[in-house]
Amino acid sequence: MPPRMSIANIITLSRLPLLMLVAWLLSLNSPLTAFAALGLLPVLYLMDWFDGFYARYKNQVTDLGGVLDIAIDRVVENALWIVFASQDQVAVWVPLIFITRSFVIDGLRSYALARGQSAFGMMHSPLGRFLVAGRLMRGLYGLAKGAAFCGLAWSLGLARMMADPSLWGWVPAASEILVYLSVFLCIIRAIPVVLDIRALLE
Repeated sequence: MPPRMSIANIITLSRLPLLMLVAWLLSLNSPLTAFAALGLLPVLYLMDWFDGFYARYKNQVTDLGGVLDIAIDRVVENALWIVFASQDQVAVWVPLIFITRSFVIDGLRSYALARGQSAFGMMHSPLGRFLVAGRLMRGLYGLAKGAAFCGLAWSLGLARMMADPSLWGWVPAASEILVYLSVFLCIIRAIPVVLDIRALLE
């Protein structure tokens, strides 16, 4: 019997049309649309938290839900990095790192899933469980990316307003720090997955 599409999974999938709206708003050459996207970005990330909360509260946690959650997270983050790169808010190498990491790590997780291991259940080392499966690091990673995207949208809106840079120059500077933090966490959280997958190759 195929797995039933739960309310939690529907919430997860409903992030896609909101993502398309945010991407479209950011692509328009208007400060108002950039600020509108800024207002929607927290909603996009709160939905990611809410689907997990709802799944646990209603006992709807499934392997399908875990796979969908990771897949939609990848689509959201990669699409936003590409959009911001197209608007010259980040260098092209930033989305390339995230996209490469997505394909490699999710490919390894697909292999683990075929061997009966979940995306987080495959983490066997203490370091892997802390960096990859632990709620603290998962939350920090999500927060860093969400804050970076909000900062980039804010910077984009202010730049389009042609506001005096001396009044808001700290915004792109803070955004850049958050971008580098996100890249660092992206790489450092990928390493334990590569190391722990070896247990399934033996």
